[in-house]
Amino acid sequence: MSKERIKPQQFSKAQAIFSDEELQLSPEQQEELSSLYGRTLDQFKKGNLITGKIIKASPEGVLVDINYKSDGLIPLYEFTDHELKKLQPGSEIEVILDELENNEGNVLLSYEKAKAMKAWSQIIKLFEEGKPVEGVVTHKVKGGLSVDIGVPAFLPGSQIDVQRVTDFDQFVGQVVTANIIKVNQKRGNVIISRRKYLNEQRSESRKKILDLLEVGQVIQGVVKNITNYGVFIDIGGVDGLLHITDMTWGRIAHPSELVRIGETITVKVLSFDKVNEKISLGLKQLNENPW
Repeated sequence: MSKERIKPQQFSKAQAIFSDEELQLSPEQQEELSSLYGRTLDQFKKGNLITGKIIKASPEGVLVDINYKSDGLIPLYEFTDHELKKLQPGSEIEVILDELENNEGNVLLSYEKAKAMKAWSQIIKLFEEGKPVEGVVTHKVKGGLSVDIGVPAFLPGSQIDVQRVTDFDQFVGQVVTANIIKVNQKRGNVIISRRKYLNEQRSESRKKILDLLEVGQVIQGVVKNITNYGVFIDIGGVDGLLHITDMTWGRIAHPSELVRIGETITVKVLSFDKVNEKISLGLKQLNENPW
């Protein structure tokens, strides 16, 4: 994989073309050459993050041009199948310089380490700013799920949803958004909570609903729960109570005689307390009192 070098005899021929005086470098040129050499050495240090261009992917790995005398190689196992499909010759890729020259004279690169380095920087930034992170659920682990957010993050079972989840497998392969609740870069630990994120979203949704809500307004909602004394209706993240006495002008023994869980119904806002988020809804008020 080494690129072609100038042979000694070719250099001798070049010398013959120019006089010794012409081959002499001025102090400015010497300084520029020294500076260029220094920058090259600094750039190609083990552990550095560098940018290269993809040459091709083969069973040996992904070959990358990093503007060095030899091209670099990234092992194939560092890429997911999805990432491999997106690799195109000529496209840029950020990598970590793992080894400048191994026993075979090859430059070894790591895409995985570069990805982790960038991910940690982003994770810490999001954590400090209190912003959510997005990732793909890769597999089920003891007590929860493993989520790829650039590095593996742990999503505890109790933090998967606002409701209790018993089947973790249903989330594998899904893209989830969650809040970062704990970070320890030294140990490589990140704990996230989808439940906290969903609760915050619901809180924002409730605020918007309450700001727009008016007494007398006719709205649609979904039957969330049925009790002996009435029905709880979800009207966009806020629960309103439809009391049994406000369901019909006639008489019923139980609310389940008129509605069922999951059903979408139209109701009227009778009253609401914005501070305590208590909303009273009516169904019979949509029609005139027949009596």
